[in-house]
Amino acid sequence: MKVFLAYVKVSFLNNSAYRVECLLGILNTCLQIFISCAIWRVLYADQSNINGISFPMIATNFIIALGLFNAFTINDFAVQSKIWDGTITSEFLKPIEYRVAIFATNLGDILFKLLTNFLPALLLSIIFIGILPPVSTINLLLFFMSIVLGFLILWFISAIIQVSAFWIINVWSVSTIKNVIVSVFSGMLLPLWFMPESIRNILQFTPFDSIYFIPIDIYLGQINIANVWSYFLRQLIWIVVLYFIGKAMWELGKKRLIVQGG
Repeated sequence: MKVFLAYVKVSFLNNSAYRVECLLGILNTCLQIFISCAIWRVLYADQSNINGISFPMIATNFIIALGLFNAFTINDFAVQSKIWDGTITSEFLKPIEYRVAIFATNLGDILFKLLTNFLPALLLSIIFIGILPPVSTINLLLFFMSIVLGFLILWFISAIIQVSAFWIINVWSVSTIKNVIVSVFSGMLLPLWFMPESIRNILQFTPFDSIYFIPIDIYLGQINIANVWSYFLRQLIWIVVLYFIGKAMWELGKKRLIVQGG
Protein backbone atom coordinates (compact mmCIF):
# COMPACT_ATOMS: atom_id res chain seq x y z
CA MET A 1 0.00 0.00 0.00
CA LYS A 2 2.89 2.38 0.78
CA VAL A 3 4.35 1.81 -2.69
CA PHE A 4 0.96 2.48 -4.28
CA LEU A 5 0.51 5.74 -2.35
CA ALA A 6 4.08 6.74 -3.24
CA TYR A 7 3.22 6.46 -6.95
CA VAL A 8 0.08 8.56 -6.39
CA LYS A 9 2.05 11.22 -4.49
CA VAL A 10 4.85 11.44 -7.06
CA SER A 11 2.34 11.75 -9.91
CA PHE A 12 0.40 14.46 -8.05
CA LEU A 13 3.58 16.45 -7.32
CA ASN A 14 4.87 16.09 -10.88
CA ASN A 15 1.67 17.71 -12.17
CA SER A 16 2.07 20.63 -9.79
CA ALA A 17 5.27 21.63 -11.60
CA TYR A 18 3.35 22.61 -14.74
CA ARG A 19 1.38 25.67 -13.61
CA VAL A 20 0.86 27.17 -17.07
CA GLU A 21 -0.51 23.86 -18.36
CA CYS A 22 -2.85 23.80 -15.35
CA LEU A 23 -4.21 27.28 -16.18
CA LEU A 24 -4.65 26.32 -19.84
CA GLY A 25 -6.52 23.21 -18.74
CA ILE A 26 -9.00 25.30 -16.74
CA LEU A 27 -9.43 27.64 -19.73
CA ASN A 28 -9.98 24.69 -22.08
CA THR A 29 -12.62 23.12 -19.82
CA CYS A 30 -14.45 26.43 -19.33
CA LEU A 31 -14.47 27.15 -23.06
CA GLN A 32 -15.88 23.72 -23.84
CA ILE A 33 -18.61 24.15 -21.23
CA PHE A 34 -19.52 27.71 -22.24
CA ILE A 35 -19.62 26.91 -25.98
CA SER A 36 -21.74 23.78 -25.47
CA CYS A 37 -24.19 25.60 -23.21
CA ALA A 38 -24.36 28.56 -25.63
CA ILE A 39 -25.27 26.21 -28.50
CA TRP A 40 -27.98 24.52 -26.45
CA ARG A 41 -29.35 27.89 -25.27
CA VAL A 42 -29.82 28.85 -28.93
CA LEU A 43 -31.48 25.50 -29.68
CA TYR A 44 -33.89 25.95 -26.80
CA ALA A 45 -34.70 29.56 -27.81
CA ASP A 46 -37.82 30.54 -25.85
CA GLN A 47 -38.85 26.97 -25.00
CA SER A 48 -38.85 26.08 -21.33
CA ASN A 49 -38.13 22.42 -22.06
CA ILE A 50 -37.76 19.89 -24.85
CA ASN A 51 -39.18 16.41 -24.29
CA GLY A 52 -39.41 17.25 -20.59
CA ILE A 53 -35.73 18.23 -20.37
CA SER A 54 -35.13 21.83 -19.30
CA PHE A 55 -32.13 23.96 -20.27
CA PRO A 56 -30.81 24.03 -16.66
CA MET A 57 -30.74 20.20 -16.79
CA ILE A 58 -28.76 20.32 -20.05
CA ALA A 59 -26.34 22.90 -18.62
CA THR A 60 -25.84 20.84 -15.47
CA ASN A 61 -25.16 17.74 -17.58
CA PHE A 62 -22.49 19.47 -19.67
CA ILE A 63 -20.84 21.23 -16.74
CA ILE A 64 -20.43 17.98 -14.81
CA ALA A 65 -19.76 15.63 -17.74
CA LEU A 66 -17.29 17.85 -19.60
CA GLY A 67 -15.51 18.78 -16.38
CA LEU A 68 -15.10 15.16 -15.36
CA PHE A 69 -14.19 14.09 -18.90
CA ASN A 70 -11.24 16.50 -18.91
CA ALA A 71 -10.22 15.48 -15.39
CA PHE A 72 -10.46 11.74 -16.11
CA THR A 73 -7.64 11.82 -18.66
CA ILE A 74 -5.99 8.40 -18.86
CA ASN A 75 -2.77 7.61 -20.70
CA ASP A 76 -3.64 4.84 -23.18
CA PHE A 77 -0.02 4.69 -24.36
CA ALA A 78 1.72 3.80 -21.09
CA VAL A 79 2.39 0.15 -21.99
CA GLN A 80 3.13 0.96 -25.63
CA SER A 81 5.85 3.48 -24.74
CA LYS A 82 7.53 0.97 -22.42
CA ILE A 83 7.48 -1.69 -25.15
CA TRP A 84 8.91 0.75 -27.69
CA ASP A 85 11.88 1.77 -25.55
CA GLY A 86 12.42 -1.73 -24.17
CA THR A 87 11.97 -0.79 -20.49
CA ILE A 88 8.83 -2.91 -20.09
CA THR A 89 10.97 -5.83 -18.90
CA SER A 90 12.32 -3.82 -15.96
CA GLU A 91 8.75 -3.12 -14.86
CA PHE A 92 8.21 -6.85 -14.33
CA LEU A 93 10.98 -6.84 -11.69
CA LYS A 94 9.53 -4.10 -9.49
CA PRO A 95 7.71 -4.91 -6.21
CA ILE A 96 4.42 -3.59 -7.61
CA GLU A 97 2.63 -4.95 -10.68
CA TYR A 98 3.04 -2.56 -13.58
CA ARG A 99 -0.72 -2.25 -14.18
CA VAL A 100 -1.19 -1.24 -10.54
CA ALA A 101 1.62 1.30 -10.92
CA ILE A 102 -0.11 2.74 -14.00
CA PHE A 103 -3.38 2.99 -12.07
CA ALA A 104 -1.65 4.73 -9.14
CA THR A 105 0.04 7.18 -11.52
CA ASN A 106 -3.25 7.90 -13.29
CA LEU A 107 -4.95 8.35 -9.93
CA GLY A 108 -2.41 10.97 -8.92
CA ASP A 109 -2.93 12.79 -12.23
CA ILE A 110 -6.71 12.72 -11.84
CA LEU A 111 -6.74 13.85 -8.21
CA PHE A 112 -4.61 16.83 -9.26
CA LYS A 113 -6.91 17.68 -12.17
CA LEU A 114 -10.03 17.36 -10.02
CA LEU A 115 -8.61 19.91 -7.58
CA THR A 116 -6.98 22.31 -10.04
CA ASN A 117 -9.11 21.90 -13.17
CA PHE A 118 -12.56 20.53 -12.43
CA LEU A 119 -13.30 22.48 -9.24
CA PRO A 120 -12.23 25.92 -10.63
CA ALA A 121 -14.15 25.27 -13.88
CA LEU A 122 -17.16 24.16 -11.85
CA LEU A 123 -17.05 27.33 -9.72
CA LEU A 124 -16.81 29.58 -12.80
CA SER A 125 -19.65 27.70 -14.47
CA ILE A 126 -21.86 28.09 -11.39
CA ILE A 127 -21.18 31.85 -11.34
CA PHE A 128 -21.68 32.56 -15.05
CA ILE A 129 -24.07 29.80 -16.18
CA GLY A 130 -25.71 28.28 -13.14
CA ILE A 131 -26.10 24.67 -12.16
CA LEU A 132 -28.95 22.75 -10.63
CA PRO A 133 -28.26 21.55 -7.08
CA PRO A 134 -28.66 17.83 -6.32
CA VAL A 135 -32.25 16.95 -5.50
CA SER A 136 -31.16 15.79 -2.05
CA THR A 137 -28.07 15.15 0.07
CA ILE A 138 -28.58 11.41 -0.40
CA ASN A 139 -28.57 11.87 -4.17
CA LEU A 140 -25.32 13.81 -3.91
CA LEU A 141 -23.67 11.03 -1.90
CA LEU A 142 -24.97 8.40 -4.33
CA PHE A 143 -23.68 10.52 -7.21
CA PHE A 144 -20.17 10.49 -5.72
CA MET A 145 -20.35 6.72 -5.28
CA SER A 146 -21.58 6.23 -8.83
CA ILE A 147 -18.97 8.52 -10.40
CA VAL A 148 -16.18 6.57 -8.64
CA LEU A 149 -17.59 3.37 -10.14
CA GLY A 150 -17.92 5.14 -13.50
CA PHE A 151 -14.27 6.17 -13.37
CA LEU A 152 -13.21 2.58 -12.63
CA ILE A 153 -15.18 1.40 -15.68
CA LEU A 154 -13.45 4.03 -17.80
CA TRP A 155 -10.03 3.06 -16.44
CA PHE A 156 -10.50 -0.66 -17.08
CA ILE A 157 -11.65 0.08 -20.63
CA SER A 158 -8.46 2.10 -21.06
CA ALA A 159 -6.44 -0.73 -19.46
CA ILE A 160 -7.65 -3.08 -22.20
CA ILE A 161 -6.52 -0.56 -24.84
CA GLN A 162 -3.13 -0.24 -23.09
CA VAL A 163 -2.57 -4.00 -22.98
CA SER A 164 -3.51 -4.36 -26.65
CA ALA A 165 -0.04 -2.87 -27.32
CA PHE A 166 1.28 -6.44 -26.93
CA TRP A 167 -0.48 -7.29 -30.21
CA ILE A 168 -0.72 -3.87 -31.94
CA ILE A 169 2.47 -1.88 -32.50
CA ASN A 170 0.62 1.45 -32.32
CA VAL A 171 -2.60 1.69 -30.27
CA TRP A 172 -3.36 5.26 -31.40
CA SER A 173 -6.18 4.25 -33.74
CA VAL A 174 -7.79 1.95 -31.17
CA SER A 175 -7.49 4.64 -28.51
CA THR A 176 -9.09 7.21 -30.82
CA ILE A 177 -12.03 4.90 -31.57
CA LYS A 178 -12.44 4.24 -27.85
CA ASN A 179 -12.45 7.96 -27.04
CA VAL A 180 -15.10 8.68 -29.69
CA ILE A 181 -17.34 5.83 -28.52
CA VAL A 182 -17.02 6.86 -24.88
CA SER A 183 -17.66 10.54 -25.69
CA VAL A 184 -20.86 9.76 -27.61
CA PHE A 185 -22.37 6.88 -25.68
CA SER A 186 -21.47 8.06 -22.17
CA GLY A 187 -23.69 11.13 -22.65
CA MET A 188 -20.75 13.54 -22.60
CA LEU A 189 -21.23 15.01 -26.09
CA LEU A 190 -24.99 14.48 -26.32
CA PRO A 191 -27.18 13.77 -23.29
CA LEU A 192 -28.72 10.33 -23.75
CA TRP A 193 -32.14 11.83 -23.00
CA PHE A 194 -32.28 12.88 -26.66
CA MET A 195 -31.25 9.55 -28.14
CA PRO A 196 -33.89 7.17 -29.56
CA GLU A 197 -35.26 4.78 -26.98
CA SER A 198 -34.04 1.82 -29.05
CA ILE A 199 -30.44 3.04 -28.76
CA ARG A 200 -30.81 3.73 -25.06
CA ASN A 201 -32.11 0.19 -24.56
CA ILE A 202 -29.03 -1.17 -26.33
CA LEU A 203 -26.72 1.04 -24.23
CA GLN A 204 -28.09 -0.61 -21.10
CA PHE A 205 -26.10 -3.69 -22.14
CA THR A 206 -22.86 -1.72 -22.53
CA PRO A 207 -20.62 -0.06 -19.91
CA PHE A 208 -20.65 3.36 -21.57
CA ASP A 209 -23.75 5.00 -20.06
CA SER A 210 -22.45 3.99 -16.61
CA ILE A 211 -19.47 6.35 -16.89
CA TYR A 212 -21.15 9.78 -16.81
CA PHE A 213 -24.84 9.54 -17.69
CA ILE A 214 -26.04 7.34 -14.83
CA PRO A 215 -24.19 9.35 -12.13
CA ILE A 216 -25.63 12.61 -13.51
CA ASP A 217 -29.10 11.08 -13.69
CA ILE A 218 -28.74 10.16 -10.01
CA TYR A 219 -27.58 13.71 -9.21
CA LEU A 220 -30.63 15.21 -10.96
CA GLY A 221 -33.05 12.75 -9.41
CA GLN A 222 -33.96 11.16 -12.75
CA ILE A 223 -33.38 7.75 -11.17
CA ASN A 224 -35.54 6.74 -8.24
CA ILE A 225 -33.41 6.11 -5.14
CA ALA A 226 -35.09 2.73 -4.72
CA ASN A 227 -33.71 1.73 -8.13
CA VAL A 228 -30.23 3.21 -7.72
CA TRP A 229 -28.80 -0.03 -6.33
CA SER A 230 -29.65 -1.91 -9.53
CA TYR A 231 -27.58 0.66 -11.45
CA PHE A 232 -24.74 0.28 -8.95
CA LEU A 233 -24.91 -3.48 -9.55
CA ARG A 234 -24.62 -2.90 -13.30
CA GLN A 235 -21.54 -0.74 -12.75
CA LEU A 236 -19.94 -3.30 -10.44
CA ILE A 237 -20.59 -6.13 -12.90
CA TRP A 238 -18.90 -4.17 -15.69
CA ILE A 239 -15.94 -3.37 -13.44
CA VAL A 240 -15.45 -7.08 -12.70
CA VAL A 241 -15.91 -8.14 -16.35
CA LEU A 242 -13.53 -5.50 -17.71
CA TYR A 243 -10.98 -6.23 -14.97
CA PHE A 244 -10.78 -9.92 -15.85
CA ILE A 245 -10.62 -9.21 -19.59
CA GLY A 246 -7.72 -6.83 -19.02
CA LYS A 247 -6.05 -9.25 -16.60
CA ALA A 248 -6.29 -12.14 -19.06
CA MET A 249 -4.90 -9.97 -21.89
CA TRP A 250 -2.04 -8.84 -19.64
CA GLU A 251 -1.01 -12.41 -18.77
CA LEU A 252 -1.22 -13.53 -22.42
CA GLY A 253 0.63 -10.42 -23.58
CA LYS A 254 3.56 -10.99 -21.24
CA LYS A 255 4.05 -14.46 -22.73
CA ARG A 256 4.32 -13.14 -26.29
CA LEU A 257 6.23 -9.95 -25.49
CA ILE A 258 8.41 -8.62 -28.29
CA VAL A 259 10.51 -5.62 -27.24
CA GLN A 260 10.93 -2.97 -29.94
CA GLY A 261 14.16 -1.51 -28.57
CA GLY A 262 16.05 -1.02 -25.34
